[in-house]
Amino acid sequence: MENKSSLKDLVYKRLKEMSATGGGAGAATFTPGEGEGTAYNYYYKLGFKPVNTKELHKKAKGIEHKDLWKENKEETSTYLSQLNLPDDGRKEFITSKVEDFNTIEDKLNTLLPLLKNAKKETMDAYKKDPDFKIMYGTQFANAYLDKLITLFTNKQQ
Repeated sequence: MENKSSLKDLVYKRLKEMSATGGGAGAATFTPGEGEGTAYNYYYKLGFKPVNTKELHKKAKGIEHKDLWKENKEETSTYLSQLNLPDDGRKEFITSKVEDFNTIEDKLNTLLPLLKNAKKETMDAYKKDPDFKIMYGTQFANAYLDKLITLFTNKQQ
């Protein structure tokens, strides 16, 4: 837990330092050759390493890997081609609306393992020290989920 706390402090200090040296509007500069590569250096300093996803999927025993993003793009493309729309902006609009659903699905798929992990952490914490400490804002999350369910249940006019 101490290591996690010191990592948060390090990131917070670095972000605070970056925002303090911004210089205001119009002060940004760009040097070719820097940028994305530089961002990866920070990840390496924090101990992160790049992952070869193809190798990772091969090693996963009993787990079938599907590239859902690619499938969603193909599904959207097929759907749009069936509509035979003129190129007057409707195609882009409909694509963005359908892709929004794909994004929501991806976020929900990301959320499920996080919820399971948070539940496990909470149960472990209460097992060690059964007190009134709140680990995660579950009531807050439930209220948001209720609102989302209402949003998608009640079709907007």
